Amino acid sequence: MSKQSEQLRRRAAMADKARWSAIWLIYIREMRDQLRDRRTLFTIAVLPIMLYPLVGMLLLQIAQFSQQHPTAVCVVGTEHLVDGPALLDGEAFAPHLGETEQPINLLAYRWDELTGTASASTKDEYVRSKASGWVTQGTFDLVVLFPPEFKNASLKQELIGTAGRDRPVENTQIELLYNAGRDQSVVARGRVASILTAWRGEWIKERLSGVGIDPDVLLPFDWADQDTSPKQTREAAFWSKLLPFIMLVWAMTGAFYPAIDLVAGEKERGTLETLLCSPALRCEIVWGKLGAVATFSMLTALLNAGSMLMTSSLVFKHIGIAGTSQVFGAPPLVPMLWLFVALIPLACLFSALALAVAAMARSSKEGQYYLMPLMMVTLPLVMLPMIPGTTLNIGTSLIPVTGMFLLVRALVEGQYATALFFVPMVATVTGACLWAAARWARHQFESESVLFGGSEQWELGMWVRHLWRDRQQAATPVQAYACGAFILVSLFFARLSVAVVPTDFTGIAKMIMLPQVLILFPALLMATMFTTSIRESLRIRMPHWTTLPMAVLFGVTLHPTYVMLSKFINHLYPISEQAAAAMKPFAEQIGSAPWGSVVLLMALLPALCEELAFRGFIFGGLVRERGKFRAVVVTALMFGISHGVLQQSIAASLMGVVLGWITLRTGSILPCILIHVTNNALSVSLDRISASSWEGASLFVSQTDLGPAYQPFWTLISMGVATTCLLYFGTMRPHADESESELVIDHHDYVDPTKSLVAAAN
Repeated sequence: MSKQSEQLRRRAAMADKARWSAIWLIYIREMRDQLRDRRTLFTIAVLPIMLYPLVGMLLLQIAQFSQQHPTAVCVVGTEHLVDGPALLDGEAFAPHLGETEQPINLLAYRWDELTGTASASTKDEYVRSKASGWVTQGTFDLVVLFPPEFKNASLKQELIGTAGRDRPVENTQIELLYNAGRDQSVVARGRVASILTAWRGEWIKERLSGVGIDPDVLLPFDWADQDTSPKQTREAAFWSKLLPFIMLVWAMTGAFYPAIDLVAGEKERGTLETLLCSPALRCEIVWGKLGAVATFSMLTALLNAGSMLMTSSLVFKHIGIAGTSQVFGAPPLVPMLWLFVALIPLACLFSALALAVAAMARSSKEGQYYLMPLMMVTLPLVMLPMIPGTTLNIGTSLIPVTGMFLLVRALVEGQYATALFFVPMVATVTGACLWAAARWARHQFESESVLFGGSEQWELGMWVRHLWRDRQQAATPVQAYACGAFILVSLFFARLSVAVVPTDFTGIAKMIMLPQVLILFPALLMATMFTTSIRESLRIRMPHWTTLPMAVLFGVTLHPTYVMLSKFINHLYPISEQAAAAMKPFAEQIGSAPWGSVVLLMALLPALCEELAFRGFIFGGLVRERGKFRAVVVTALMFGISHGVLQQSIAASLMGVVLGWITLRTGSILPCILIHVTNNALSVSLDRISASSWEGASLFVSQTDLGPAYQPFWTLISMGVATTCLLYFGTMRPHADESESELVIDHHDYVDPTKSLVAAAN
């Protein structure tokens, strides 16, 4: 090998190593540019400082405004309040009936004062109509009507006596007229209802005393709440739920706008080409921009959280809401430091995702459109820990963002032993997500087609002609994504249309076949319309003949591991009792149906439809343009989501990764179809095998209280055989590198000059 080629090879090897000095220079450049931008400074620094005090002033004004408007209540029919406990005390309700938070302006009328010149037959209707008009017009928030029947009813009759034996006690109705469209009227209704409830209790006590019964016998015991937690613990419990949510939401928001300006904004200004032509490597540019975006993300979160803490503590204390002195105190500073530590990886994660998505935009306006769906996808992970009952466990610790949120909550609340146990799992998941996001961002910057491609305007007619004229043997990545999205959306609405699980086998068969049709039909339609070869686009190829029996063997030996994995997932994320009860008729019908029909319906049909769609058409489109990793992971996620149930989706996604890798190694979906059929057939047949009269069945399967289970020795043997099969599939080489096939290279495609020189030298 010549000396020149050796130097080129060394230079190419060094090209992948990022230089910290270059990263620092790019970081300083981006920070300086952003700090010169008035919009960025306003969003990061000025807005948090001004926003919360302004909101606090608004809350104070609202509180004062609400205190200046007491509730207006009118009582009609006071002459009917006779021979009973006092309800009114002058122009107010009796004080012994309960204290109210705000005063009530009470106005009382006699029934006959409102009748006017109305005839005797229409007096009641006239009074009710007039009272209803008062409420509708807002003259009163609430009108309480005591009709004449209230006076005539035997409220004083004995509970035990001839009157009680002859007829039941009459239920006299007091009418509360209110306007549900006005909040003040609804509040007045609730407050007056509580007063009337207390007044009714006074009636009961008086009537019991009249027949010689002690009213206290109806209340044999009472209870009193006593909170034993220290004040600092109560404050930590409150802030540990609220503050991480606020900080994470602002960390996402703070990462979005700098990411748009650093990529899409530079495209608009025409400075991105200059930066890419500089001696800096693409990875150095990515790390420098990522550091700048993460810095602004953390600053936004910290400034907003600090401003919110200071403002809320002062405002709620000034308003004087009951109980706020025990809750809205200052957060414990030392435990809150854990939140700042957790903010660093999460801010980097949000920043990497925002940077990767912003790279696809051609303008700042388009970047905002792209980042909004990203926020909608990420926001549920932030809101999930806010659901009551969500605690840190093995299942939740494996959920990205959610696990970190719950870990911080445990640390803030002082649960150090629990947090220490879950730190490795949370750190592993967060690190894996951060690595994947950073890798995606770097890939975006290394693709010239992403940074500069597609600048032309989109027209429907030209797009349709392009689809037909430029058809290729396999789908494009865009067509693959579109097919997967159409399948998942169709399955979503199809499942919503099924209100009740069928109880007969015919109904169950229809329920199973409908999703499979919705999975297969889009793939077949798009393969027919958008590709030149249905067979190639669906990857129906004959691999080496040894892979077919090996696939069946792998499916048989993989099933014990799959069963253990499913049980472990069900342990992490238990199925609710309602869902288990709803699926019970389904399991009973499958267990009693003919075995051949069950295998055809639940093994062969799903294997054909799902593999042709996911590992066929969609995989064939995603694997192009160096998308091996993308094809395996994305098709596995789509395959898992298509199952609908969370526990099945997780297990199916993991199985989809294995099937995708085998598809990649063999270049065909036929081995995956055989594996899929074998796995599903064993799943629906395990109960029958364990209950069969075959003597050899006990060597492999045993019946337990939780259902059939594989024998431990067979599980260990099957794991070894399955691993051997995987190693065999790893030695397979498809006839062509499909990730490089049918690439249309245009002037936007990037070719690394260093790699080209090395290739020429060789």
